Amino acid sequence: MKLSFPMDPVGPSLMTHNRALHNPPIAVPHSGLPSHQSAAIETDYLLVCEAHSRTLTDGRWRFTLETADGELVLDAEDRERGDLNRLTLLAAVRGLESLEGPCSVTLLSNNRYLIRSLSNSLPRWRQNNFQWDHFGRQIDVQHADLWRRIDRTLAIHRVQACLVSSCLVSHGISKFKPQPSKVDDSSTAGTAREAKAETNNQTSLRIDQATPKRSVVPAPSARLRRLINGAAAPAESSSVTRRRGRFTAEDLESL
Repeated sequence: MKLSFPMDPVGPSLMTHNRALHNPPIAVPHSGLPSHQSAAIETDYLLVCEAHSRTLTDGRWRFTLETADGELVLDAEDRERGDLNRLTLLAAVRGLESLEGPCSVTLLSNNRYLIRSLSNSLPRWRQNNFQWDHFGRQIDVQHADLWRRIDRTLAIHRVQACLVSSCLVSHGISKFKPQPSKVDDSSTAGTAREAKAETNNQTSLRIDQATPKRSVVPAPSARLRRLINGAAAPAESSSVTRRRGRFTAEDLESL
């Protein structure tokens, strides 16, 4: 079992850092105290009970005990056999039994079985000695050994129980980010080509593309320069004079 005794005051535990209490505290009934009492009770300690269970042989319980000012007093956890309800009961039992002397406690848990049994079923179980009639014979209620221990602590302490409920309000950044794969030297060139192609593809989808450069006009050929400058034709066509204006196909064939 793991126990933590802080020497310096620390902040509230993880479960009580953001106390989204959608249900008002319920006073746990003592003998002769009606379970519908809703008057708020001043508290000395805050007891947070939680449990995690994958199978009946792989489970963990934990409780955190804090003062009303948020100072951590005790943090304990351990692994045991049992379902989720039994493990939560173990956390509540050991948290209540760790208190010294009578005090007021606010018990927080997200387990409906624990909170509803404390507020509704416990007075009836107490009157029947934690037994119920099963086809004519008396048998113990489920987890009767733990409920008897809780009932003894309730005779000492003044306890109010509160069901904690929560809702998802943001997904945030995913914890599972894709890790870059290792690339050897043989695939470096291929990766570079893929990156260049992706860059070109992104560039082609841009709206504010840069204006393409104007193409350079090639220099006129020697044949075209002779036609423009009125170069002398061959001997048989020495009568051709310098001309200006448009040229026809016949003019080009005469050169």
